[in-house]
Amino acid sequence: MLYLHSFSFVLHIMLGSLALILFWVPIFTKKGQLNHKKFGHYYKTVMYGVALTGVVMALLVIASPLAIKHEYANHEHAEHIALRYRYFSVFLLYLALLNFSATRHGIAVLESKSSVEMLRRVNYLGPLWGLALGGLLIFAMGLYRDNTLFIVFGLFGSLIGANMLRYCLQKEIGRNTWVLEHIGSMIGSGIGAYTAFLAFGARTLLSDLGHWQIAFWIAPGLIGGFASYLMCKHYGQVFRVSSSAQVR
Repeated sequence: MLYLHSFSFVLHIMLGSLALILFWVPIFTKKGQLNHKKFGHYYKTVMYGVALTGVVMALLVIASPLAIKHEYANHEHAEHIALRYRYFSVFLLYLALLNFSATRHGIAVLESKSSVEMLRRVNYLGPLWGLALGGLLIFAMGLYRDNTLFIVFGLFGSLIGANMLRYCLQKEIGRNTWVLEHIGSMIGSGIGAYTAFLAFGARTLLSDLGHWQIAFWIAPGLIGGFASYLMCKHYGQVFRVSSSAQVR
């Protein structure tokens, strides 16, 4: 179990680092060009790997936290420490679902464009319902444990899941609104990648900041959200996106 966790951790770091680089290639290539599509596919594949390794690590810790964090096995407060790691691993499991769903949705709306029948399948909607409802669970855990991080990401993830469900289940759609949905989802996926990097990958460098480290969890979302707004505004004009509905 420990070896599987260690292997998943190394692979997770490698794939995550690659995702940070690949994310920018589609951003700086014109929409519809070969490189944009090709590297967008590469990014999707890598992010799926990041999510999968994240799920494996989280489940292993939830199943047996002291087998993974064996240095605490004989600690006088071992049970309390194990419970704390289990709670945090549930949170990380939710983040993996969030990153997977955002990446998958960004690609799926691009492929389906104005026809979203494929987005209404049970196997597609399932993770989105999990994201929307799971966020409420994370939010409740945050209130129970007085954890600001859980509260913020619980609400954030639940809103994202609900918004994706709204897009998939609506009966009518405005002209070219899939463009904005694609941009917003892919930037949301990138936010997840950079949040993980700043919060985990760079935490050794940021360890002296104490409670201020939470800013590095939230900053990518704020910056990415503003960037998403600007890009959606720009491409909304380029593609003449209309909010007026058209029957599918």
